[in-house]
Amino acid sequence: MVRRRGNFVAACFLLPETRHGDREQSSLGRLDLLNRARQHPGLVPLLSVFFLLSTAFSGFEATFALFAERRFGFTAETIGYVFAFIGAILALVNGVLVGRVVPRLGERRIIPVAIGLVGIGILLVPAATSIASLFLACGTMAIGMGFNNPALTSSVSRVSDVSEQGGMLGLAQSLAALGRIVGPAWGGFLFDHAGTSVPFVSAGSIMAVALILAVVGVRRARFHPSHQPAAHMP
Repeated sequence: MVRRRGNFVAACFLLPETRHGDREQSSLGRLDLLNRARQHPGLVPLLSVFFLLSTAFSGFEATFALFAERRFGFTAETIGYVFAFIGAILALVNGVLVGRVVPRLGERRIIPVAIGLVGIGILLVPAATSIASLFLACGTMAIGMGFNNPALTSSVSRVSDVSEQGGMLGLAQSLAALGRIVGPAWGGFLFDHAGTSVPFVSAGSIMAVALILAVVGVRRARFHPSHQPAAHMP
């Protein structure tokens, strides 16, 4: 025990620091990072997509069980199978397809298509008249989410300066977390006061706005060729 403590003390004082981060960058708040993001063309729209996508998807998650119970008489066990189906598709896309498709097509093409798939999938949920069509809607949405998440994260990383990558990705996650607060509250309110299908129509409309911002973002974005895109990593 004494030897371990001695090694720890020696390491603290004798070993050199291998990471020399910029203290100014590391101490930036979220508003400061947002102001810096405005200096990079396309970055603010891409960051906004994180919030909109999280809002729409979390609203879907919060109201889907209630919708499926009323429309199809699903039980908690059946609803669990649906979410397991969605999770399996996400795992398949992330684990197998993303590494092969994104490097060939690029984030500029993948992100708008993926967001479009998410929006279409959400809109198809209230239009489903059978269990098969419901699974088709959920599968379409899951494929879009599986491709979009790594591609969008990679884009934010590649557009940002090297010294700001961590901060911008943290800002993106903060916006996504905010969406996970707004989405369920908004979806639940619409479900109770406007109708069982309205939350999904609202979420689909949010995804339409996200699609527009994504198209604007990827067209304006200037990807740094020296950056290693996260979605391309094994």
